[in-house]
Amino acid sequence: MFETGIMLGAIVWLLSGLWFVVSIMRLFRKRWRKSALLHLKLAAGLFVLSLAAVIWCNQFVYLDYGLASREELEQARAERKAAAQAERAAAAARAEAEKAAAAKLKAEREAEQAVLDARKKAEQQAAEAARKAEKEAAELARKCGDTTMAFVMSQEFVTRNLKAPSTAKFPWYTDNQVSVTQKPGCAFRVVAWVDAQNGFGAQIRSRYVVDLKYLAASGEWLLTDIEIR
Repeated sequence: MFETGIMLGAIVWLLSGLWFVVSIMRLFRKRWRKSALLHLKLAAGLFVLSLAAVIWCNQFVYLDYGLASREELEQARAERKAAAQAERAAAAARAEAEKAAAAKLKAEREAEQAVLDARKKAEQQAAEAARKAEKEAAELARKCGDTTMAFVMSQEFVTRNLKAPSTAKFPWYTDNQVSVTQKPGCAFRVVAWVDAQNGFGAQIRSRYVVDLKYLAASGEWLLTDIEIR
């Protein structure tokens, strides 16, 4: 009730103050001067009464809260203010906790994504390594099964052991006297013949047996044994 009285008194006080100002302005108009004096008195009286009503209601506003004194009202207001501050502090703490939880969740998701990315990269690297190893194994298998190349390389090693290598003539791979046998460990045995001049300049045919091996690490051919007769 007293709070309502304060509000109504404040409204009347403002309106009466406006009325008072308008009445003063009317004094400067000759034809309104007489009525302006009356209005001025009424506005001044209402202004003073409304102000007094506001002050009086303010002294007893604590009764609206069921309190026994003004001190209890001030205490209640202080408690409400403290409660509001505590609520704001709690809200700020909750917001900070939510922010920290969101940051933690983001960090966990980023860590999970990093693990997934690392796992995916490792799988890709493993798959690439497997493909590379498979390719190398296939290439090695091809090299280890290339009897034609073994036959060609046997000619190279035989030529190095001839007295007149420029005169050497070898048979075709398809010759019935040519034999190329695969051995374990990417090794071969080649049996064939060669026509070449001897130390006296005579062209003679010699049979040869060459054992050679393909080295996958260096991509070279290694002579392990040679016999020319």
